[in-house]
Amino acid sequence: MKSKEEIITEMCYAYRQDYDLNKDPNSPSWCAGLTPEERKGLYNTMSNIYENNIEPLLKQNGEKK
Repeated sequence: MKSKEEIITEMCYAYRQDYDLNKDPNSPSWCAGLTPEERKGLYNTMSNIYENNIEPLLKQNGEKK
């Protein structure tokens, strides 16, 4: 089974296909990519979704973390 971090990272890629592209903070908003701060914020959001919605279901069904 995949680790929690791997699952959360895949959730980030599913939401933003440009998750791994670096973007200059001064670039226009329509440019692809994320700044390090944006990437961290997206990861934290997906982590919260995982911990509050997915992890309880895995535990309920007897799966390991």
